[in-house]
Amino acid sequence: GTPMIFFCRNNGYAISTPVEDQYAGDGIISRAPGYGMAGIRVDGNDVFAVHAAVAEARKLALETSAPVMIEAMTYRQGHHSTSDDSSRYRDMDEVQAAQDVTDPLLRMDKFLRHYGWL
Repeated sequence: GTPMIFFCRNNGYAISTPVEDQYAGDGIISRAPGYGMAGIRVDGNDVFAVHAAVAEARKLALETSAPVMIEAMTYRQGHHSTSDDSSRYRDMDEVQAAQDVTDPLLRMDKFLRHYGWL
């Protein structure tokens, strides 16, 4: 086998289609075993959790000489592309609420300020 990490950023949308309408099931990590891979799901908005998940995936991939999939659960704050207007298919209040709670930069800023490091 080949040690490899597949990193999927699950941002809740497939272009303009919410993932609930795109596929059945809870994310894609449950599909990893069907492809012969271990799977790790992580809060993609948590810098420390992502770092830990990647470190563990690397360790596992090297130990087993097999691929590992990481599914980072996050929220797409912006448009899919420059030609996309996501306000046509999602409420901007939803986007703002998600930003207020899950934005990784804001979370890191709060963490650093909490410990007086910023």
